[in-house]
Amino acid sequence: MLQSLKRYIFPFAALLLSFSCSKGDDYITPPSVTISNPFQNQIFGYGDTIFIKASISHFREIENIKISLLNKAFSPVLPVLNYSVNVLDYQINTYFVLEDINLVDGEYFIQIKVTDKQSSWNEWADIRITEVLREFKSIIAVVANPDLLNTFEVFETPLNAASSKLYGFSGDHLGSEVNSKYNLHFTAGRIFNDLIAWDINKKVANWSVPAIVNPPQDWFCGLYADEKDVFVSTRDGFIVGYDRFGKVSFRSLQFQNGEFTHFISHQNMLIAVFEPYNSQFQELVVFNYPGGTVLRRLQISGKVKHLSIYNSGSVLVFTDQTTKPAVFEFTIESSTFVKLRDFAFDNCDIVIGSGKDHYFISSGNEIWWYRPQTGSAILYTSVQEPGSIAFDELNNQLYVASGSTISYHRLPFSQSLGNIEMPGRVVGINLRYNR
Repeated sequence: MLQSLKRYIFPFAALLLSFSCSKGDDYITPPSVTISNPFQNQIFGYGDTIFIKASISHFREIENIKISLLNKAFSPVLPVLNYSVNVLDYQINTYFVLEDINLVDGEYFIQIKVTDKQSSWNEWADIRITEVLREFKSIIAVVANPDLLNTFEVFETPLNAASSKLYGFSGDHLGSEVNSKYNLHFTAGRIFNDLIAWDINKKVANWSVPAIVNPPQDWFCGLYADEKDVFVSTRDGFIVGYDRFGKVSFRSLQFQNGEFTHFISHQNMLIAVFEPYNSQFQELVVFNYPGGTVLRRLQISGKVKHLSIYNSGSVLVFTDQTTKPAVFEFTIESSTFVKLRDFAFDNCDIVIGSGKDHYFISSGNEIWWYRPQTGSAILYTSVQEPGSIAFDELNNQLYVASGSTISYHRLPFSQSLGNIEMPGRVVGINLRYNR
């Protein structure tokens, strides 16, 4: 249907042009464009070369030919090829190389746009690109240097391979995030350290956002990254998002006398937790993305420890309450806040997870496995003073950092499959994928 629509749009537009033409003018005769390669609905994959061959002829001189590879939204996914030709006949013999591992599975279009001094016309070839399967690649660990105070080193450990140092920094450490799509590792401190975007492959800092240092007050209060942007909250009551190049992509409305501690993106929204100073209550705030205006606000009790997307319209909120920790479902449209269950342990130290299946909660030396789809919460394993946790959903593998050791476990079994030793105390672990 889409192919038929494309073919009828341009003749119709040309027909409209004909009504403004004087007798004898030929504005609506299109060039002859014959695409011999690729053929319709040809299938390609990552690393393939799409050879493009076409014959073009026109009664009027052709000024320009533009060749694009477009996705379903008709946006270019590779650099556009432009040719200034100034001839009546032209043979296209060129190619695109599919070097972007992040191209998703689906329908794509080769567009050949032919332009003369009067008008332009399009010819299309529909193709299909199959995406690369997402695979676990490595662990990225932030390690405190045991010999130098307030100094950190970052190591990468691929599967079944030795760890190697990527880079290091000094100051303090709030948290870290990995964007596998763009091979970026984000680190930030609370008081002293900047927000830094590291290029994992090149082992250098791409860009940074400076912290405004005023000890003992924090400057950065929260850190979060999705597939597009990295977000930080600051002492002055803003959440600011940056794209992979370091350009501002989001700025929230300012909130006074408190700080944003947690936030997560969902569709065209950013859901955040605002913690006012000297208050027993917190607020769930839903911002428009990228506008930054407030769509919803809801006051809640307890201290929020984790936010995650539960389904298309709701978020799970894990909290420490005055009695026992609990998890709630916040439905965005209706602003309802419903308790799903209380937990048996005394407090939440670390909470990770997303979706409906696997969440892991550390409480003291215990790690609990919570599955909201079934409502079950069981004691999974015990680890001495866990400092960081990460879960690989593709392989059902849990990584737990304790001191200088990272142990890994495969669900549903709790025993450790092995250990990764680091040269110092592990303060953060993130997982890197091939795309």
